[in-house]
Amino acid sequence: MTDKKNRDLTGPHEGGAVDRPELRTDLDPIAIATELVSDDPSVAELVAFRAAIPDLKEAARQAKRLLDEAMRVRLTPGFDAAPQIAVGLMLIGQSLTALTAIWPTDTLDCAEAKLALAEAIGPWDRDQGGDYVPALAPATATRIRVKRAALNVGELMVPPGPAVPSAHDRGLGDWPLKHYDLTILVEPQGGPPMFVDPDAQRWIELLAQAPDLGRLAKRVERMLKTADKLFALARTPAEDATELRRAAEGAQIAAYMTAARVAVWPVAKGSDGVKAKKRVAKAIDDRACRADPLNMQAAIRMAFEDASWLSRLAGGDRMATGVPIWIEIV
Repeated sequence: MTDKKNRDLTGPHEGGAVDRPELRTDLDPIAIATELVSDDPSVAELVAFRAAIPDLKEAARQAKRLLDEAMRVRLTPGFDAAPQIAVGLMLIGQSLTALTAIWPTDTLDCAEAKLALAEAIGPWDRDQGGDYVPALAPATATRIRVKRAALNVGELMVPPGPAVPSAHDRGLGDWPLKHYDLTILVEPQGGPPMFVDPDAQRWIELLAQAPDLGRLAKRVERMLKTADKLFALARTPAEDATELRRAAEGAQIAAYMTAARVAVWPVAKGSDGVKAKKRVAKAIDDRACRADPLNMQAAIRMAFEDASWLSRLAGGDRMATGVPIWIEIV
C-alpha cells in the first residue's frame, strides 16, 4: 500500500500518550488504538488513553477505502484467492468503522468523521422526496436504526456546511457541499482494484493472525467492572473526582473497543472463539439497562451484524455466522 501506509491512526496525542508513527493503519487498528491500556491499568494509563483522541477522520477514510476495495476485489475477474483477500480488507475496514463509531464526539473533527462515515455506509437516502413511501422489512429497519445510533454525534452543535458560492466565485465544479465528504476523498466503488495487488498475500494471511478472543472477552468484562467502580468513586466529592471520571471514561471506551475487536473477527463453528463472542455479546447486552453511551452499545450491535456477513464470505459452511439477539434499546 502506498497511501499514507505509515500514518499513525491515533494521530496527535495529549496527556503524555505515546506516539508510534511506525504503526500502520491496516493492521488491527483497535489493537493499535488501545495499546496504552494494559489488562490491569492504572488511573494514569486510563486518563492518558482518554486524552489520546484518535484521528477519526483518517479512520473513516481508511474504512471506506478498504471496504470499497474489498468489493472491487470480489467483482474483478482473474484475481486469485479473491474471497480471502476481501475478508482481510473487510475485517480491517469493519474494525475502523467500529473505532470511529465508539469513540466519543470530543471535537468537531470527530463529529464530521462520524457524519461522513454514516452517509458513506448507511442504507438510507437523505434526498428522498416527500412523497416517498418506505417499505422496509423489520430486520432492515432495525439495521438502519442501529447504524444511525452507532454513528450519531450526540448533542454537539455542528456548524452549518460550507457557504454557497457568491456571484463572482469560481471553481464551482469542486465547490464543497459538506465539511468532510468521503465520496470526494475516496474514489467511488467500482473499477479495478487500486492497491491490493502487491500486498495480496498479507491480506490472505490476515485471518490466521486472530488474537486470543478468550483473553479479550475477559478484558471486556474487567474493563466494564473497572469503569463502573471508577464512575462510582468519581461521584464522591474529592479533588481527584474529575481525573477519576476521565479514567472511568477511558476504561469504558477500552471495553467497548475490545468488544468490537472480538465481534469482527470470524471464528469457526464450535471453536472457543464462538464462546468468546457469546460471552462478549452477553456482557454488552447486560449494559442495556446502564447509562453507557447509546452510540457505544449500538456500535457493538452493528459490529456483530456486519461481522456475520464477513463470516459468510470467509466460509459460511465452516464459520459461525449467527447474530446475537439483543435487548431492543435502539
